[in-house]
Amino acid sequence: MHYVGLSRVRNSCSLHVLNLNEKKIKVSDKVKNEMNRLRTEAILKPLAVLQVNIDSPQTKTVLFQNVRSLHLHIHDVRTDYNIQKADVNIFVETKLCLSDRDDTYQLPGFSLYRNDFNQSNIRTSYGTAVYIKNDLNCTEIPYRLNTNDVEITVTVLGHPVPNFHIVGIYRSKIVRISQFIEALTHLHNSVLMKPTIPVVLLGDFNINLMQDGTEQKALKAFLITNKGYTQLINQYTTDYRTQIDHIYTNVPHLLQSTGTLESYYSDHKPIFMSLTSLETLTLSS
Repeated sequence: MHYVGLSRVRNSCSLHVLNLNEKKIKVSDKVKNEMNRLRTEAILKPLAVLQVNIDSPQTKTVLFQNVRSLHLHIHDVRTDYNIQKADVNIFVETKLCLSDRDDTYQLPGFSLYRNDFNQSNIRTSYGTAVYIKNDLNCTEIPYRLNTNDVEITVTVLGHPVPNFHIVGIYRSKIVRISQFIEALTHLHNSVLMKPTIPVVLLGDFNINLMQDGTEQKALKAFLITNKGYTQLINQYTTDYRTQIDHIYTNVPHLLQSTGTLESYYSDHKPIFMSLTSLETLTLSS
């Protein structure tokens, strides 16, 4: 009864335990032994792990996730096996604000770049954080290209192919599809002008590819039909079985692997893609 009663408590404010009989509170030896085993011997294995060739320095992995507040989940992110393994991590809905210090959100072995869309001390659903491994050849550090309330962060790497553009995108539900297409048009007219530029677009587009609709058709018409991108994710990306997180690339022939992972601290699953150089693919074929 003690356990049942205390398990209903949400906080200790105004909590009073009356007539407590400590002799009635006991812990099973089996529970003690199991807790000791979990703390000293057990190894927690992730449900899904990145499938990449870690022996190839020419293979680079980019992970994207709507983290539902990096402010709340930074400790979870730091201990995530897949995040440690990726070369570039892009998080949106970080809810970071101007009063947040960079050193609070560092990941060992990575450099942090922030795109705080709302330049104030008020936490909103916006905010992008890009983590790049320190040993990467980053030819252009991440920079913001926010347009029409669409958060866009651009990074350029020298590997696995020269001039490799990685674009993280967050589109809120309140942004109309016409505004979203305008923002994507601005991105291509100002940064991705040449169709030969190797590109990957990763983002929370808030457009469910598992349901037909006008927004889905407009997005596909622009990115797939007009720009020639290939969409890489073919399964749901949230706990609500919707596919609103997408990956588009114009170099699918360099793809080594792609997919979704598991995350206990967000209702959005991490999505990832691994690209390798053409030379590596030629040698392995």
